[in-house]
Amino acid sequence: MNNKNCFDFLRFFFAINILLCHLAELSQNKSLFFLYNWTNASYGVKGFFVISGFLVAKSYVNTVSLKKYFIKRAKRILPAYIVVILLATVFLAFFSVFIPSNYFSDIGLYKYLGWNFIFLNFMHPCLPGLFDSNLMCDVNGALWTIKVEEGFYLILPLIFYAIKKIKKAFVVLGCLYLFSILYWFVMDCYFNNPLLAKQLPGYLSYFVIGILLFLKFDYVMLYKKKFFAWSILFVILAYFIRFKIELFYPAAFGTIVIISAYNFPFFNNFGKYGDFTYGIYIYHFPIIQVFRHSNLFEKYNPILMGCCVILITFLCAIFSWFAIEKRFLDRYKKDYKPVLA
Repeated sequence: MNNKNCFDFLRFFFAINILLCHLAELSQNKSLFFLYNWTNASYGVKGFFVISGFLVAKSYVNTVSLKKYFIKRAKRILPAYIVVILLATVFLAFFSVFIPSNYFSDIGLYKYLGWNFIFLNFMHPCLPGLFDSNLMCDVNGALWTIKVEEGFYLILPLIFYAIKKIKKAFVVLGCLYLFSILYWFVMDCYFNNPLLAKQLPGYLSYFVIGILLFLKFDYVMLYKKKFFAWSILFVILAYFIRFKIELFYPAAFGTIVIISAYNFPFFNNFGKYGDFTYGIYIYHFPIIQVFRHSNLFEKYNPILMGCCVILITFLCAIFSWFAIEKRFLDRYKKDYKPVLA
């Protein structure tokens, strides 16, 4: 498999897409609503899950033991995740309507920490005295995907075990794909619960298609023009004429993402200075919430404030990468061995 790709660029693109979409939504400022015309957070999340399925599958088959696989996954997600929760809890005390003594003694703060540390953010998403006048009081609504991602990490070894036993990857992955689509359809259309629909296993189809594209990579690249053309057609039908081909959409969308990753060489060195995607994703939401809470979008030029949000998010992402994330990744250690990539 060709190691030259632009996954770093694609992840950055999806992260910026989510940031700008949330900026339009959470700011509640009409001057920023134009961002809705160019962004869609759902596409960004789906793109992340496709890439995750592809790269985590690659990591799994190149890792010498199950223990090391889980250690690598934990080191990639947990350090920055824990830090952003702790930083938000402490730093946001300055913006709470509660005085510090009441803020730090409020049971709500410890519920927030407890539920977020076990990835169940929805159980207590808010901190005391914060963001009550915002669109939502959630401190970091973007973190809902982390528990889904962790769920994918846990089931991936089971998927490969089933593939090894049955010896038919397409059957195993196809069944999971159809189960995911069925779950999504029942929750979204029958029960009218889109929030539950996108939880695991609702978006499992995107992760699974990433795994399939990894396993069938050589075949897909051999006929990449045909796969890409058909995938574009399905996506266009779904987007422009609202012909929802939900059975094929995740496969089409995922195919476009993976083929694109290996066919835009101009962006292959995009991440040479660092991978700031995860930091952008986990920091942007609370920063926007603080700006909205402080009425900065109303007091000053909203476009300028939006640029400030982006700049501060970038600075936090750079800090997260160099001070936290990079320190825990094996490939940046001197004793790193390629087989564990």
